[in-house]
Amino acid sequence: MIPQLQSMNDGKVYRSLCMKIGAKRWARAFSPLRRYRFMTSNVVESLNSALRNARKFPVSTVLEFIRGLIQKWFHERGEKAAERTEVLTEHVTKIMMSNKAYADFMAVKAISSYEFQVLDGTRERFVNLQNRTCSCRKFQLDLLPCAHAIAAIRWAGQELYSYCVEYFKSENLRQLYSAHIYPVRHPDDWQVPTKIKSQNVLPSLGFVSAGHPQKTRLPSAGEKRRTRKKQQVCYICKKAGHNRLKCPNENVIGLSNPSDMEEVSEVSRGRRRRTNGVRRCSSCGQSGHTRLTCQISRMDSLEDDNNFSHPW
Repeated sequence: MIPQLQSMNDGKVYRSLCMKIGAKRWARAFSPLRRYRFMTSNVVESLNSALRNARKFPVSTVLEFIRGLIQKWFHERGEKAAERTEVLTEHVTKIMMSNKAYADFMAVKAISSYEFQVLDGTRERFVNLQNRTCSCRKFQLDLLPCAHAIAAIRWAGQELYSYCVEYFKSENLRQLYSAHIYPVRHPDDWQVPTKIKSQNVLPSLGFVSAGHPQKTRLPSAGEKRRTRKKQQVCYICKKAGHNRLKCPNENVIGLSNPSDMEEVSEVSRGRRRRTNGVRRCSSCGQSGHTRLTCQISRMDSLEDDNNFSHPW
């Protein structure tokens, strides 16, 4: 990334970011804060999405819905955490497996009993197991052993999970969901103090804008909204990717008589040509008119009326 910044606008972007703003404001490796590589806003957005249909109800109903939702989540996730046998949580286990795969291709040279030089291809990293630091800065920022630290821990013959903080272990997850969310009793069973009962709570004097309230969340800057595009399905062959006017299997519609199949095929081809700008009759297949103004169709209708015999 640094060579790309140096080549943009004759190095003006690189000088602006690194010299004026400072690397701690845009590079995670030099940030003085620990963010644990997780977005904390996802929790709020997930809860907001779960309350999308309940927000139209009164406040008391919404609060009861939130309580029941959290009660369900605590029960389901508590059972899932109790069944987990691994030391680390599911997400952190995937991160550690990826780091272990990279550590297999690294060479380690010992400096002391707790300091190591790790060769990562053409780069060299310095790992200090006593201070739990690495020159790549991932070890001290994530509070998890990076690939270089894992290679050094293996060479020293020490326990890998002892260098992981308690936040990412399954035991801490089980303690987190050990709490129980109980339902609220009926209002008749509430013991409300007299001071609270005597207060008259009035609704807020807020301005309500015209139109329906917005339910969808506004995307952030640079965020791509995921859209679900409805797939087109043919009415004749029930396959996706085309409609009945462009169906390659237009004759296969369950007709056993070949003449009927040819007639349907002619009608379908007439409709297809009509979409290209030529109007054709669906009865006779000729151009220049429609079924309503077709003379042949009118003659056939008159002959049917003349040949019709009343039962009386």
